[in-house]
Amino acid sequence: MPTEEIEGAGNHLSRELVIAGSDGLLADQATEVASLLGLAIRRTMEVPATADWLFLVDDNFQTRAAQLREVPAECLANLVHPTAFVSPSANLGGNVIVGAQSIVGMRARVGLGVLQNALSSIEHDDVIGDFSFLGTGAILCGHVTTGESVFIGGGATVKPRTTVGARTTLGTGAVLIKDALPDSTYIGNPARRLEDR
Repeated sequence: MPTEEIEGAGNHLSRELVIAGSDGLLADQATEVASLLGLAIRRTMEVPATADWLFLVDDNFQTRAAQLREVPAECLANLVHPTAFVSPSANLGGNVIVGAQSIVGMRARVGLGVLQNALSSIEHDDVIGDFSFLGTGAILCGHVTTGESVFIGGGATVKPRTTVGARTTLGTGAVLIKDALPDSTYIGNPARRLEDR
């Protein structure tokens, strides 16, 4: 069952959105977007045993990932900033934030728990792995595939038809022109791989 997507300032739903997890930047971001969308919000530190509509915000990546794997997909909300554009043919996996003036292009598939910051672009036919992060202004050109837990720094660019391996970091402003290995760090223009972590 696809996760319900929340977008547009006029979308007022009768259900209350529970934003659960520790206070921090992600909690602030989720609360701000939900408020801009005019949603009824309840904040809690603990993940409730039952909730009709939930967004998990723990800033600890591993904690949030473990929690998300335990929550039924139909309970998870996606928060799309009112100034963002998500193509009707795109698929958001659940507990996804799409930041201000960001784009999710045609037929893109965005995994569970992905955080897409402002002014970033997931272009047509991209496949973004679960728990990945796109910094402000990051651009993933068409047909890009990322593994799980990929970090794309602010202003970084990934050229079309490129694969970014799981748990890989692409540094701020880097330009990736060829496939990136898993568990690696790439910096520069063109991006080069640093020594193994």
